[in-house]
Amino acid sequence: MKIYEERLNRIKAAIALEPVDKVPVISGLAAGAAPMTHTKVSDYLKDMELNCTCNLKATEMLGNVDGVQATLATPEGLPSLWLSNIGVPGEDIEDDQLWQVIEKELMTQEDYDIILRDGYGPWLETFMKEKLRDPMKRMRPMVEYTPTANQRFRDAGYVIVKDAYLTTPFEMLCGGRSMEAFLVDDLMEIPEKLDEVFAVVHKYNMEQYIANFESPNKPFGAWVGGWRGTPETLNPAMFQRFSWKYYRELVDLCIQYDVVPILHLDACWDRGLANFRDIPAKKAVMALDGKTDIHLAKEVVGDIMCVMGDVPASMLAFSKPQEVYDYTMNLIKTVGPTGYMVCSGCDIPFNGRVENMQMMAKAADDAAKR
Repeated sequence: MKIYEERLNRIKAAIALEPVDKVPVISGLAAGAAPMTHTKVSDYLKDMELNCTCNLKATEMLGNVDGVQATLATPEGLPSLWLSNIGVPGEDIEDDQLWQVIEKELMTQEDYDIILRDGYGPWLETFMKEKLRDPMKRMRPMVEYTPTANQRFRDAGYVIVKDAYLTTPFEMLCGGRSMEAFLVDDLMEIPEKLDEVFAVVHKYNMEQYIANFESPNKPFGAWVGGWRGTPETLNPAMFQRFSWKYYRELVDLCIQYDVVPILHLDACWDRGLANFRDIPAKKAVMALDGKTDIHLAKEVVGDIMCVMGDVPASMLAFSKPQEVYDYTMNLIKTVGPTGYMVCSGCDIPFNGRVENMQMMAKAADDAAKR
């Protein structure tokens, strides 16, 4: 059996909560591939072939990795998810720095009226060109090279566990309005209007996602993001009304099209874990970033879905290799080995230490030998 098929079967078994010969290891590499390969970040972003080459080399450096969450790393897609500008190395910030979200109040409440009057699609096209430096144009090199990058990774034996990005109206509009204005001025003052706007935005987004899932390039898995519309940020009633309602429809859409939803849960979701219990069993992956109690998550939904994570960024950057190894081995024993995949909590950090990152794969290999 080829290494790619072996790894794919291992990942599918973990998602299906079946026994595995080795706990799968999933790479969360993003910008960190540039410093790992001694590449200037601005050069890394300008040349997608170089970008992919660095990502491949960095993935190989991590050890026996089964799958990756991205074959190219660029900030250019973020504005379309967050409706915020990004400080790009070599343009807005120094050549060799990590890109940064520049969150400010780019939308006003008057934009809601325009969306309701003209539709979200026309408004979004104008907004991105006038306020976000036309991210669709800036993304073109990445979009054009992605099929080649994906094939290079598959040829190297790596499974691409997610190749689509889904998000809720809450996350998009919170970024465009800025957090304070959105939470205080909008959610508290004009909740009924937000219900109307959310419905319009969500309908448009769902149409785009369906078109992707019905295309010949349907992804294996899709990132379903949640970072501010969380049960940590919102009270239970607001969480259900403005966040979970839409998040759940995204998850259901993925499952309807046989796409694995990778539930990328940033921040703390402890108070909302029970919501995931009625998601169809053995169809989704809950990816945690170190804020949610991963052992509580295993207790609440471990019989329903695979759990992935959550070696913290701080540990990968600042701890000793043995500490990372011990932490990962404990996760394999207590959260795994069934229904679990080793991964960093969210992305591997820009300042992660290679010798620390390697401990995740080493722990999985060692556990499989015992």
